[in-house]
Amino acid sequence: MTRPDAPRARLHGTLQGLLLTGMVACGSAAAQTPDGAEPTGAAAAPVLLPQVNVTGQAETAQTPVEGYVARRDATATKTDTPLIEAPQSISVVPRDQLDQQDAQTLNAALRYTPGVATETRGGVGTRYDLFNIRGFDADTYWNGLKLISNGYYGTPQIDPYLLERVDVLRGPVSVLYGNARAGGLVNQVSRMPSSEAMHEVGVEFGNFRHKQLSFDTTGPLDNDGKFLYRITGIGRAEDAQVAQTRNDRIAIAPSFTWRPDAMTSLTILGFYQYDPKSAAYGSVPPSGSALSNPLGRISSRFYDGDPNFEKFNRTQGSLGYQFERRLDDAWTVRSNGRWFTLDQTYQSVYGSGLEADNRTLDRYTAYSDDTLDTVTVDNQLQGKFSTGPVDHTVLFGFDYQHLNGSYNVGFGSAPSIDVFAPTYNQPIDTPSRALTTLHTNQYGIYAQDQAKLGNFVLTLGGRQDWVDQFTRGVTTNTLSDTSDHAFTGRAGLTYVFDNGIAPYLSYAESFTPQNGTDINGRAFDPEKGHQYEAGIKYQPTGLNALFTAAVFSLKRENVLTTDATNPLFQVAAGAARSQGVELEAKFNITDRLNIIASYTWLDTVYTRKNDASVGKHLPAIPENQASGWATYTFDSGPLNGLTLGGGVRYTGQTYSQDNSFKVKSFVLADATIRYDVGAAIPQMKGVEAYVNAQNLFDKDYVASCYYGPWCAYGFSRQVFAGLKYRW
Repeated sequence: MTRPDAPRARLHGTLQGLLLTGMVACGSAAAQTPDGAEPTGAAAAPVLLPQVNVTGQAETAQTPVEGYVARRDATATKTDTPLIEAPQSISVVPRDQLDQQDAQTLNAALRYTPGVATETRGGVGTRYDLFNIRGFDADTYWNGLKLISNGYYGTPQIDPYLLERVDVLRGPVSVLYGNARAGGLVNQVSRMPSSEAMHEVGVEFGNFRHKQLSFDTTGPLDNDGKFLYRITGIGRAEDAQVAQTRNDRIAIAPSFTWRPDAMTSLTILGFYQYDPKSAAYGSVPPSGSALSNPLGRISSRFYDGDPNFEKFNRTQGSLGYQFERRLDDAWTVRSNGRWFTLDQTYQSVYGSGLEADNRTLDRYTAYSDDTLDTVTVDNQLQGKFSTGPVDHTVLFGFDYQHLNGSYNVGFGSAPSIDVFAPTYNQPIDTPSRALTTLHTNQYGIYAQDQAKLGNFVLTLGGRQDWVDQFTRGVTTNTLSDTSDHAFTGRAGLTYVFDNGIAPYLSYAESFTPQNGTDINGRAFDPEKGHQYEAGIKYQPTGLNALFTAAVFSLKRENVLTTDATNPLFQVAAGAARSQGVELEAKFNITDRLNIIASYTWLDTVYTRKNDASVGKHLPAIPENQASGWATYTFDSGPLNGLTLGGGVRYTGQTYSQDNSFKVKSFVLADATIRYDVGAAIPQMKGVEAYVNAQNLFDKDYVASCYYGPWCAYGFSRQVFAGLKYRW
């Protein structure tokens, strides 16, 4: 289905003589002399040449993507770059895919993306974006700026309805982003104000008493298009999969763009999201879920907490800006910044293992009040010039991240519970808590050159970071002050053949500061990562498609591990390795048929640790993953306006933390039926009805056993039916 606000520029003109200029219009152009007067007399009659029709695509890294196939991206290089030229593996999930798959969490948005494991916490992991990339933890970004956590339970989360696209950059990214984990990053890009008016309202219902209202409106505020606006909002209320828990949310994102001239743009972005409830964050024990239990199987709706104690209340808000000024044809300055605030209360009862009777679950409590205020700023200078036969796109940047946060956290005990006949509303004491405040500042300077010589594209980048962390235990009257610095780099070489095939090689590094000290009070060294990657991208001419393949070896060093001589302490002496293969295909065979397919093979192990983990596989990471999704839209006949779609997701076996057992593989099916009502009833143009089903056949499965005695069931079947009206 073609999106109402898809950016498409159609150039339709007629050449009318060697001395006459062509006129661009939506129809045919009238012949004119250079001064605009119509020709008169035989001498002025033009020599008519055959009409030439040209259709062009005006997509940039900042504009919406039509269909499933993105061609340009700014996450991998911070410049508007064709995807096939970026020397690192990247995937784009555009708005059309988010809509047709009805993704209501970031994890759901990434289900069909290679290299990403989204099922770690299954049906309970909705309050946080819990996934990993290439077997390792990854960071979430929003409009190119990091969403910073307070190091405990205070972690930002953005509703996917507010997004235009999601970019997944796999592997180390510190050369452009500084403090970043080795797995990579997921950049969530907001819906931005558009010069084309577009409005949408929607209502949706589903099982688990799901109810949702949404709206999105954008367009110009004046005739000249200098002032643009957008307001996007959503409200959702539903029962969660785990019994006696709920998900509730209200979110709104207003934005405003000012374009005083063709060289300047300033966008102000607001955001408010309130989550008064957010399911549960518990688990089930292995016995009775991933492993057999002589007393039977634990229900996938089992709740290990208590409704009288459970509490999750999170309020988030932000105000940001994006500024760009083209100084001339060669040089551009940009500045992006955001202030983000979060206030959250987290209170939970959680299970900690079955007793010998195979039914009594021991439990503990966790209670935390979390706050954070962050400021992130990224300033850039971009230049385009040539040195002889070499064309350069250079980027210089300075960015800054500041965190001011706290967590008031405590843990205690709770009464045990029978997993087969649970009794709730038991008396539970609130644990005593200890307040900790933290302040972090990160400064980074970076430079990058994308040099083109013929069909070769050489990408070189380097960065220096300085990080200061100050942690104060208010209750315990302790202080910790650490400083880290690191240089990271990236080098990549791509050769773009004229037929759209682009092989590449690259090397990239990452660093991540770590909190805490060893037994001698010395701060831990930052964790470091480095990756070698080789791949090939193919964007065939004449077909709207992108095919990618990558092989890689990614290593993490200075991983925290148990101190061999003092087991109550840790040392930064561990290491882990991930190597694998990723394949992805996205293509629109016609405007009616969209197809996505992916495959991932991963081998992830601890290569150095001071405990029994060395040589073992990382928990909850599947060795094999595969997925496929397709939609077909009828545009004629009695089924005109009907879209049918479906997908299959395969997740291979995963290991428990100690590798003592494996969690079974599983296959899940998804489906969608959408109908453009206006195709049958012209008076209802813009109305779309749809039904989406996730885990269509209601497969009962364990998503993973991710830590010790904790396993998680996957999502049960979710069915959503809704109406949208666009105009």
